[in-house]
Amino acid sequence: MAQLLEQIQNGKRHAPRRVMLYGVHGIGKAQPLDAKVLTPTGFVNMGDIHVGDPIIGSDGKTHHVIGVYPQGVKEVFRVTFRDGSTTRCCDDHLWFTQTINDRRQKINGAVRPLRDIKRTLRYGTRFNHAVPRVSPVEFAEPKVSLPIDPWLLGMYLGDGCGLNNSITITNSESDVRQKIARKLEDDDTCVSDGRRALRVKTAVQSPQPSVLKSALQQLQLCGLKSHEKFVPTPYLHVSAEKRLELLRGLLDSDGFVTNPGAIEFASVSPRLAEDVCFLIRSLGGSAKQVTKEPSFSYRGEKRQGKLAYRIFASFPPDIVPVSSDKHTKKWSPPKWAIRHTIRNVESAGRMRCQCIRVDAPDSLYVTDDFLLTHNSTWGAMSEKPVFIQTEDGLGEIDCARFPLAEDYAQVVQALSELYSEEHDYRTVVIDTLDWLERLIWAEVCRKRGVESIEDIGYAKGYIFALTQWREVLDGLQALRNERGMMAILIAHCQIDKFQSPVTDTYDRYAPRLHKHASAVVQEWCDEVLFATYKVHTKQVDEGFDRKRTRAIGQATRVVYTTEGSAHMAKHRIPDLPDELPLDYRAFAHHLPQNTEGD
Repeated sequence: MAQLLEQIQNGKRHAPRRVMLYGVHGIGKAQPLDAKVLTPTGFVNMGDIHVGDPIIGSDGKTHHVIGVYPQGVKEVFRVTFRDGSTTRCCDDHLWFTQTINDRRQKINGAVRPLRDIKRTLRYGTRFNHAVPRVSPVEFAEPKVSLPIDPWLLGMYLGDGCGLNNSITITNSESDVRQKIARKLEDDDTCVSDGRRALRVKTAVQSPQPSVLKSALQQLQLCGLKSHEKFVPTPYLHVSAEKRLELLRGLLDSDGFVTNPGAIEFASVSPRLAEDVCFLIRSLGGSAKQVTKEPSFSYRGEKRQGKLAYRIFASFPPDIVPVSSDKHTKKWSPPKWAIRHTIRNVESAGRMRCQCIRVDAPDSLYVTDDFLLTHNSTWGAMSEKPVFIQTEDGLGEIDCARFPLAEDYAQVVQALSELYSEEHDYRTVVIDTLDWLERLIWAEVCRKRGVESIEDIGYAKGYIFALTQWREVLDGLQALRNERGMMAILIAHCQIDKFQSPVTDTYDRYAPRLHKHASAVVQEWCDEVLFATYKVHTKQVDEGFDRKRTRAIGQATRVVYTTEGSAHMAKHRIPDLPDELPLDYRAFAHHLPQNTEGD
């Protein structure tokens, strides 16, 4: 009898989707509790950040924290940049970087975990990863009034002296001397000593000190020696325009132009040098500090001078950090981009960490030394989700979740109870696959009596692990078929070598799974979606037949649904766009009322 022919079904078979999203996600990005996060009033410790707090984003503007996720104790790494700025984060922390290959392919960059950055830190002899710089920061201006014009304060900190009864500023440049006179309050005036110094005094005969001296006393700057000078805190948090004027005063006095778009500043005050670095970086510039102990001869005797702090700085093309005639004649926009490259990654020990999620359009926030770092999330917006956690990162996201799975058996138990027990969940989310893979490897090691999956030999351990992977997928398939549940699988991304049959081998993004497991999971899924950042660019004509590609606006979060040269992806939904916003609702909008199965 033709029994199989009688079971043939016509029409569509409706079933929930099986989706893997890899790349941008909401787990694993952690910094130590004493790492700094920039707020509109200055830096605070990561451990003091709470949901709703204002923080500064990559655009320099105020955004708000919408999630705080304790991460427990993690191994932490110190990340050092070209200019010596540093911060600390865990191996899974995400950075938006542009590699040398990105620049060659005119790609503006992508989100990468630190573990991948470590592996590809150099490209040949060159440093490979560059991060964007923050736009000029918009602080919440201090409520106190500034008693001294910012440029004049910078000039005094560089060339001024207040050790005696009067205030003197030593500078022989005529335009600078005229500007000093213009910046004084009406009750003050300045007189020349006939050489290089200007003495500031009251305009009328009075026993009272000059307005400038009174203001310096109010700021606790009067009477300080050169190695004791500093920028008062309110001046560090004023508007970008005022901070730029303060910096111009400092550089007009103790700075000089070295190369197009670059300056050097020197001081014997360690605090003033630190404050100048703060000003430069808060305006989107780069500041590298070195020290030098100068020597000099006095009456035939060689002596050591005070330790000098030298700052070498570069700036974006739209910022001119000097204003005196001498400096502006030498100044010109930079002829080449000085990229903010990652130079070193080293272990900093194990520390208690947390990560945050912010509502900035590009999900970037500012950490130590004005460095830009990253955060994000997805699956909680699906229909009635329940999370199976293999990584502790859901934090304060309002969602149903099983306790953190500490071994493979707990993952299987969660799938089993979702299948057999009563509930109204419509979506099961595994967060994340790469941490699930660690549990699977541990299970294989337990069964084989070895410490590492590599100890099994000849890569057989990864083949054995496919048994557990298929068990998980069978459990998800049963939930799909019998309980009508959608499956969303979240994964980190990594850069793999892609063996193209028509071109040379090249790098592209793929889920961070062993290649055997990745192939099995991708085949099972209806959709494999790649989440990343998209930056719009334009060509700028710089003359002499040279053009430069510049970013326009902020990076936007997107999901790619079809395969590209830089990533793998697929889908089985008719008319699904190749690109979507990184928002589950945008994906769900394209799902029919009843979706097709295989």
